[in-house]
Amino acid sequence: MKKLFLIISALLFALPGFSEERKTGFVKEHMNVSVHSRYQLMLDTHGIYNDMLNSYGSVLTGVQVGLDTHQADSSWWSNAYNYPSLALGFSYDNVGSMNMKPGTNLGDFYNLYLAAEFDFFRAGIFSLGPVLELGISYTTDKYSPRRNIPNKFIGSNIVANMAAGVEAALRFHPHWEFALTGYLIHHSNGMTHTPNLGTNQSAVGAKLKYYLAPQETDRKIKVEKPDFPKGLRWNIYTAFGGHSCDWELNAKGPEAYPVKFRLRAILGAEMSWRYHRLLSTGLGIEGNYADNAYREMDLLLRGTEDPDGYSSFYTSVHLAQYLHYSDFSVNFTWGVYTFKKTGLVEDMGRCFQRIGIRYHLPEFKVGQAFVGLGMRAHYLDRSYCIEYSAGITF
Repeated sequence: MKKLFLIISALLFALPGFSEERKTGFVKEHMNVSVHSRYQLMLDTHGIYNDMLNSYGSVLTGVQVGLDTHQADSSWWSNAYNYPSLALGFSYDNVGSMNMKPGTNLGDFYNLYLAAEFDFFRAGIFSLGPVLELGISYTTDKYSPRRNIPNKFIGSNIVANMAAGVEAALRFHPHWEFALTGYLIHHSNGMTHTPNLGTNQSAVGAKLKYYLAPQETDRKIKVEKPDFPKGLRWNIYTAFGGHSCDWELNAKGPEAYPVKFRLRAILGAEMSWRYHRLLSTGLGIEGNYADNAYREMDLLLRGTEDPDGYSSFYTSVHLAQYLHYSDFSVNFTWGVYTFKKTGLVEDMGRCFQRIGIRYHLPEFKVGQAFVGLGMRAHYLDRSYCIEYSAGITF
C-alpha cells in the first residue's frame, strides 16, 4: 500500500504540467506558492464521539504550489470560469493528538491533493469563490481486530481525501494575497476495506499566497466561443467496482477481518440535454449486479431469512447534472432504487447519490467515447462503491 501511495503521489506531481492552454506551464508568470493552516472540528457522524473521542478539534498545516490561468493566454473555458487556479498541495492533520477514549486510536492524516480555486465574484483586489480538493491520504492508524476495534471509521492506511469550501481573498500587494477559508472535509476509502464509515470534519483557516510574478487585476475579455454538441445526447456506459460489507463483519465478528471484497457491476443508459456549453442535465436507468452474502448475514444477525427473498440484481433510475470544462465533465447524481431484494440487514437505502468525473475522448464516426471515475453513497454520507466506468455518447 505504501508503494501505491508513492506511485499516485508521483502522478499527482506530474499532473499540473499537462494543460490545454497555449502558454500556461511552469513559468514564473503562472506560478504561486502558499502556506495555510486550519482548525478542524470533527463532526459527530456515526457516533464517533461515543466510540472514540473526548475532544473535538485538530490543527492542519500545509503548503501548496499553484498554476494559474490568465486572460492573455487562456482558453474560452478558463475565461468562462473566471480563470481558475490549479494547485498541488500537501498537508498534515494531527488528528492523533486529540483526546481519545481508553483503548482507542485514530491516526494522523498526511494529505496529498489537487486543489481547484474559482473566483465566482471579483471586485478589484477582493475575490470570493469555491475551492475543491481531491487527493489521497496516509493515516498512521486504522481498525485492528486485536488492538483497535472501536476504530470502525478508518479501515485502511490509504484513504481518499475530499474537501469543498469557500475562500475570500484580498490581494494586498501585486505579489501577495491573504485569504480566509471555510471547508467541509471527508476521508474515506469508498468501502474498499472494512470497516470504513469514514470521518467528516468542518474547518476554518487562513492562507498566505505569494505570486512569483506581480499580478494585475484581471478583467474578462471576449474569447471566441467553441462549438458544442447542443441538444439531445445518449450516454451508454458500463461501470464496475468493489464493496467490503461491514454487515458481514458484524455477522462474523473480528475474526472475519478483512472482509471479502465483493464485485459491483453496472450497465446504464442516459438521455441528456446539452443546453449550454457549461451545463447539461440527464435522466437515466441502470441495471446493477452485487455479489453478496445477505442470506447468511440475516441468519447470523437476525436468526431468520427475509420473506421477500434475495437477489444479486437490482435496478435504479436517476437524475444527473453535468458541469463541463473542455473535454472534462463533473456529474452529480441522485437516484432511486426501483427493484432490490438485499435482505433485512441490507447496507443499501432506497436512494443513492453519486459524484464523478468523466474525460471525453475525441469524437469518431459512431460517437464520442469517455472514461470516468465516481463515488456512490447512501444516506448522503455513507460510501458504497468506487465506480470505474467507460461508455460512449452519441
